[in-house]
Formats: sequence, C-alpha cells, structure tokens
Amino acid sequence: MSPASTTDTTLPGTNSVLFNIPKLAEDGLNWITYKERMLTTIGARGLMRYTDGRKVKPVPFVFDSSTNKYKKPDGSEPTESEVEDLDDKIDEYHQKDSLVKQQIFSTISDQLLLCVQSLGSASKIWDEVCKIH
Repeated sequence: MSPASTTDTTLPGTNSVLFNIPKLAEDGLNWITYKERMLTTIGARGLMRYTDGRKVKPVPFVFDSSTNKYKKPDGSEPTESEVEDLDDKIDEYHQKDSLVKQQIFSTISDQLLLCVQSLGSASKIWDEVCKIH
C-alpha cells in the first residue's frame, strides 16, 4: 500500500495552496487520521479561525436608500476609504472561508456535501461533519 499523496495544488488567482489529503471514507473508518490531516492542513494555511468559529464575518455598513448613503452603527456616514476598507475585509473573509469550505468539500463524499453545503460558514460545516463522525 503506497503512502497518501502529499502533493499540493495552488488555487488559480491566489497564492493559497490546498494540500491533497485522502478523502474521508463514507463509513468514517479513517475519521481519526482524516480529522488530524484536515486540521493540520487548515492550520498550515493560517485558517484555523475559520474552522473553529473564532473568525466572525465583518458586518457591512447599512445602506440608506432614502439618502443613497452608507451609515455606520453609530449613525454617522463613513468615508469612502472606510467603505472600501470594510469591503476589502468582507471580501477577504469570504475568500478565506471559501478556501476552508473547498478543502472540506474536496475531501468528503457528495452525499455528505449535500447534507452540509447549506450551513453557510466553514465553521458550521466543519462542526456538522464532526458531529456526523
């Protein structure tokens, strides 16, 4: 029996690497080693906060359609720079959360993917995979 593949693949348009790890067996017999490999891979990419729920999605400014302007939680109007900075943080959150979800989705069965895909964040998806196994 040959060792599991340890090659990695760079995602197009990013510098992020997804490491190939063996798929989670449908019967879950490799759960212990799968989980360790998955968490190590996610940790190696600096994305553990997206798995354990510590990374919270930034809240966008509220758009007031009557004035066509954004509002901060305190009611004041953000500068263009503040709007752009927050948009960048939201984009970064979605990108990194999606990297973790793709790492999970690429290593579970289609049946399991269909059960967890609608849960939203990577941390909720990972929690559900852990509960199932």
